[in-house]
Amino acid sequence: MELFDNVVKLISKMQRVLKMKDSVAVSIFAGILGTLAMDTSNLMFWRKGKTEALYGHIAGSIFVNPFRLNQRKNFWLGQIMHLITGAVLAYPLTIILKKTGKDNILLKGAFFGAVTWEFIYGIGQRFSVFATKPRFTKTHYAELFNNIIYGVTTAQALVSFSEPSMFPDRKNKTQKNLNTQKNKVQPIYADVNANEENTVFM
Repeated sequence: MELFDNVVKLISKMQRVLKMKDSVAVSIFAGILGTLAMDTSNLMFWRKGKTEALYGHIAGSIFVNPFRLNQRKNFWLGQIMHLITGAVLAYPLTIILKKTGKDNILLKGAFFGAVTWEFIYGIGQRFSVFATKPRFTKTHYAELFNNIIYGVTTAQALVSFSEPSMFPDRKNKTQKNLNTQKNKVQPIYADVNANEENTVFM
């Protein structure tokens, strides 16, 4: 419990200090955080035998044969590529949030993560981009879950570590506009003296 409290305090301090205005910088930072969360989930699945490979193995198989991925230098080559990919993919999510606002942030993040799983992992496996070939269906489900973790964490990090003006809150903006319209007084009659009005019509 004490460890959890310390982590929460650390995140709160980071949020106060690391408020970024640069959309590229905050995308890189959030993407790396999302990738690390994804790797943590992947590691837990791997230790429990629910998935067949770590992301360092999968990404590293682009460069070297799978049997050489047990070497630490080759594994870390794949891990570095995996982190770079996660950082790059955060920028399209930044653009989406700029266009649509930060309401329903977790839903948007989860959907984005599922889409990245379909394109990066699914198409990569289908067209043999990765030399590592999972044999069990449970591995594919684990990868889908890991990508959803990536999307949710990255989306939340984008909102938490960016300036409030970067992502508009569409819901509050709409409500504010409605309240402004309600407060406006629309004149029913023209502000004209009755005698002057009669003179005009005569």
